Amino acid sequence: MPPPRQGGTEWIAYYQAKGLADLGHEVILLAARGSLGGKYRLIEIGQGNKSIGAGRAGAESEEIEASRRLRKENVNLAEVMQKLIDLKDEYDVILNNMRGEAVFLPLTKMLEKPFINVMHLPLFPELAHLFEESKTHVVTISNAQRKGFSDLNYLATVYNCVDTEKYTFNPIPKGEYLLMLGTIGRHKNQGAAIRVAKKLGMKLYLSGKIRDEDYFEELKKEIDGKQIVWHKELEFYRKVEMYQNAKVFLFPIVWEEPFGLVMIEAMACGTPVVAFSNGAIPEVVVDGKTGFVIDSNNEVGMIEAVGKIGSIKRQDCRSHVMENFTVEKMVKGYEEALKKI
Repeated sequence: MPPPRQGGTEWIAYYQAKGLADLGHEVILLAARGSLGGKYRLIEIGQGNKSIGAGRAGAESEEIEASRRLRKENVNLAEVMQKLIDLKDEYDVILNNMRGEAVFLPLTKMLEKPFINVMHLPLFPELAHLFEESKTHVVTISNAQRKGFSDLNYLATVYNCVDTEKYTFNPIPKGEYLLMLGTIGRHKNQGAAIRVAKKLGMKLYLSGKIRDEDYFEELKKEIDGKQIVWHKELEFYRKVEMYQNAKVFLFPIVWEEPFGLVMIEAMACGTPVVAFSNGAIPEVVVDGKTGFVIDSNNEVGMIEAVGKIGSIKRQDCRSHVMENFTVEKMVKGYEEALKKI
């Protein structure tokens, strides 16, 4: 934290730690090895002795053993749990941004420490049942996340942020291209962005880490390097440049999007967003002012919206972010939530 390339949750947790420490709170940050230090106390996770068993491969290699990545993640979770035990007299509350949140609940009950879970991913019935039983404090990153789970112990909704000093405003983009950044997966629906670009005869730039290899193999048939261009994962400043010079940011997601950090990154740079209305999209994009919110799976509607994008003022996109999604506003939201308990 922060991530060297693309990454959402890592930035949010970093700004939580930095922002709360800057306000004078005593913060202990448990984060992956290689994270950036600051006014907070950084404890790096993943420092295991790599010399033990070094060089062993064969049938035990990660490529062959399907569960290895899950097992390695469990090792890191165990390290975090041990640190929570070792440091139990040095903190008052635990603010969790990690997936795997359920494993912490019995431990924090034993430690008698308030546990606040930030929902960066959607809720689901089994997890919600555990939260309800344990009366876990939950912070959602949009109101849409609460749909279907109204009875949990919600502490606050705190919208994600974007660093407006890093994502700077560009009133006149140099490019005439469409842009879509995000994890490559069917739920993100890059295929729809490709079809929209082709029907409009416009260039599309795609970027993001590949989660679904099979889906990416399907997309590759359409990626010609000319009209449809694949940039893999972008370095940070290259990503900002891509946002600043895009004509439109496309977000045709087909899942219940918890927030959509890439949208406020784009708008901070002045680029309007055209997105399907799933999950938190209507909370983030102001339809007709900072872009267009289209009925889900309505690719014709998305094509028409791109054609109307000249009616959107890039300054309005920037102003919307400055009013609602700054680092300072998010950090204050977490401070107020934590003070409740």
